[in-house]
Amino acid sequence: MKPSDGRAIEDTITLLVQWRNDDDSVGTATYTASWIAPKADSHTQQHFHIMGHSGEIRVNQAKRGYEMSTDTDGFAQLNPMYMKYTPSPSGHFAGQQGYGYRSIEEFVRAAEEVNAGLATCDDISRRDVLATVDTTARVTAMLEAGRMSLDAGGAGVRIVYPDDVRDENAAPEKEAKRLENGKAVDCAAEPVGLRLE
Repeated sequence: MKPSDGRAIEDTITLLVQWRNDDDSVGTATYTASWIAPKADSHTQQHFHIMGHSGEIRVNQAKRGYEMSTDTDGFAQLNPMYMKYTPSPSGHFAGQQGYGYRSIEEFVRAAEEVNAGLATCDDISRRDVLATVDTTARVTAMLEAGRMSLDAGGAGVRIVYPDDVRDENAAPEKEAKRLENGKAVDCAAEPVGLRLE
């Protein structure tokens, strides 16, 4: 796929990300995202695995406990909560309980409330029902950092926070002393920018 500016858009990307915590400890993560969906056992493959020094967590959102096998279609892991595309036995829409449908419903309801002056965008964000600019800044920064890195041939990209006073060029003893006096970065703050390393 070629956008109008001539860049190539990948079907699948993998990012190797080094995260620095507010105590200056480091973690490494691998993220893969794909905009293509070949025929598979589940409509979407969503996995999360974190391994720490005291334990691990594994989540598999694709496999929600619904399995089906038919002679015609073979084996499938059903993910029934997003959207139900098939009609009810009477031929009517039957997808009201899927979270995909509910997300659209919540968006329309929020737009009506804001347009009628009954709620502000801040009110909608505080409900924590819809993904808004306020609630997705960290994820957006990570995605944009990945895009910048790919466009720069794999260069590192730093997500910058308001109080990021870390000095990579300082002597280790100076950095250790600074860390004794406080956090390196307030990771609860919203990111304020990105910087190629």
